[in-house]
Amino acid sequence: MVRLIYFYKEGCWLCDTAEETLNGLAEKYDLSIEKVNITSSDALYELYRFDIPVIEFRDGTSLRGRIKKKDLLERLEANKE
Repeated sequence: MVRLIYFYKEGCWLCDTAEETLNGLAEKYDLSIEKVNITSSDALYELYRFDIPVIEFRDGTSLRGRIKKKDLLERLEANKE
């Protein structure tokens, strides 16, 4: 299982693309995804508004913005439990 936090905003095409990629890998990596809409909090919005989508992993690493599948696969492999 790989646990991650996915920060996104509705209407963000980069977020939609990243989510589609995550959904495609969900079964293979047994993903546990905590989805957080950054518009739910002013603090989150200020923190991530220029970086979304953001995927944070349990090892403290993250991927931001235009996320490449190759980079995502590397992070998923490194964060398997």
